[in-house]
Amino acid sequence: MRRALLVLLSIAVGMPAAAGTISFDEIPPANNNWSPLSDEYAHLGVQFLATDDGSVWSGISGDDPGGWALEGTNGTNFVGFNGRSYLLTMLLDQAVEGFRLDVARAAGSSAGAHFTLVGFRDGEWVEEAYVELGAYGINEWLTAELGQAVDEVQMLGTGDGWQPFGVDNVQWGGAGGPSALQVDIDVRPGQSDRLNPFSRGVVPVVIYGSESFDVLDVDPDTLGFGPAAAPIFGGQGASVADVDGDGYHDLFCHHPVPESGIAYGDVEACVTGETYDGVPFEGCAPVVTVPFANGNGDDVAARKKKNR
Repeated sequence: MRRALLVLLSIAVGMPAAAGTISFDEIPPANNNWSPLSDEYAHLGVQFLATDDGSVWSGISGDDPGGWALEGTNGTNFVGFNGRSYLLTMLLDQAVEGFRLDVARAAGSSAGAHFTLVGFRDGEWVEEAYVELGAYGINEWLTAELGQAVDEVQMLGTGDGWQPFGVDNVQWGGAGGPSALQVDIDVRPGQSDRLNPFSRGVVPVVIYGSESFDVLDVDPDTLGFGPAAAPIFGGQGASVADVDGDGYHDLFCHHPVPESGIAYGDVEACVTGETYDGVPFEGCAPVVTVPFANGNGDDVAARKKKNR
């Protein structure tokens, strides 16, 4: 039975981008209100949209040309907000996880200052993080973060009157590198989910393709099944076909059970691998492991009891 993947607050399955950090020290500071960010970070898959806010400024150690009384948390530069909208939108080419940034009140702001980090996925609201900036002092940096995968974020300041603030140290993803793309798989497709971990044979596995995942990009030499990452069985290899009839290529392969590390009591089995471009992926499916020592139906527990 094919396993359905569930994604909280978004039904689209996309490729999480690799970990990244923007300190705003990678580019020269504009030090004015008329040059908001745009495509300076396009090489990271990032585009900024702004109207009257979101220019890069030098901080205190850079002589503080804007009089913000701020020093960035990841270098001296930061993004300043002191216009009419107090809004900067960041678009990402790919959905990312673990999005976070630092934010702080600037000189001249009042105790009523607020900041909201809003996350979207495929044009739909996902979640938001709210920070009471007014509860903290000038240049006291706080971290706002999102737990869901997002491909668009809005940085928004609110409050009565003039409410300048700064943003710095924008990060996404884990420190360990790219997050694994979650794909849909099935163990023993078209059959029951029963798997004999004591079998000396091979088990068929299908990796389903989709609009966001082309199995033709998969490097078969990187595929591994089970905790021990059993490779594709050499005699049968891998083949491409539309197994489920949805119009997308699927990858059908066989893996040797003895090399998989699957044990009796396991309730799921996973496949890991990489694309030819080095993007890691993983797919898991439920299984029912059976206590058979061989394929003829001899129950291990029953035989032990009989031999006592």
